[in-house]
Amino acid sequence: MNSLLATTTATPVGTPEDVARAVADLAAQQAIRNLGAVYSMAVDDHDLDTVVACFTADGSFERAGTVHQGHDALRSFYRVMMDRYATTLHTVHSHVVSVAGETATGVITGHGELVLDRTLMMAAYRYEDSYAVHEGRWCFSSRSLSFMYVVPFEAMATSFGDRRRIRWPEQAWADAELPESLPSWDR
Repeated sequence: MNSLLATTTATPVGTPEDVARAVADLAAQQAIRNLGAVYSMAVDDHDLDTVVACFTADGSFERAGTVHQGHDALRSFYRVMMDRYATTLHTVHSHVVSVAGETATGVITGHGELVLDRTLMMAAYRYEDSYAVHEGRWCFSSRSLSFMYVVPFEAMATSFGDRRRIRWPEQAWADAELPESLPSWDR
């Protein structure tokens, strides 16, 4: 079964232990969803300390094949990103979470609006995440970012049907990572 579909499984809660486990899982899922929202707001607010605190001490962020791991590397990476974008707005749409004790996995989808070099960029993204309890709260142990598109706002109408939907200013257009890279896409 697809791991995302596994999160839709109905679990019987007949015993008090089942109920306690179900409540603990629901509390963990909500805390993890809050983490995703806090992260997005902290990035938009350029709150570097909060962004870094969203990760475990050895947490990692991957984007375009480059991995930044550990608080020092994450702080450097996000500082550059926050300096690069004049304004950002990240909007989380869906967040699927699967909890297994003090670890979990999840997928977040969303949209972003980014001002880069005086160009309003529109993006649709997906984060593949792993989470762990760190110092008493849920944190990202790893995040991997993929894009369905990143295009200048004025190109939205003409770019969406093209596979080359990664269109950063001053860079060659590139193929989008989603959905074409998914195993289900070629079937």
